[in-house]
Amino acid sequence: MKFVYYMTYVMILVYTLGETVRRGVDYFAINATTMLEDYSAAVFFTLAVWTWHKASPYAEKIMLLAWAYATGAMFVPFFAHLEAYLRGATFREDHIHTDVESIILKGSIWLVSVMCLYITFRSDQSQYPRQ
Repeated sequence: MKFVYYMTYVMILVYTLGETVRRGVDYFAINATTMLEDYSAAVFFTLAVWTWHKASPYAEKIMLLAWAYATGAMFVPFFAHLEAYLRGATFREDHIHTDVESIILKGSIWLVSVMCLYITFRSDQSQYPRQ
């Protein structure tokens, strides 16, 4: 679970700084839903590490919630972009199908989320190491 705990910090940075640097705050005017989805994932991750650090009895559930949210939130961006690449057609102007680096990044984030969700779900919650 230490891997999951530390990856939670990484994901806070990915979902806040990564999204803000990549798109800029002005992207709210173009697609606020995308920005709110990523920032809300960061909020769930922040709540997860905070409750974990405080040894809250709800920490395990919030950690599971955060990873489940991130896994679901990355499903469509990754697979839709991958599908666009495989079909050779750009579905959205801001997600050009030839941008393979973005597909790899989205796939990596989704895969890490799935792994951390699985680890969190399968862990013995009474044995969580507290930080």
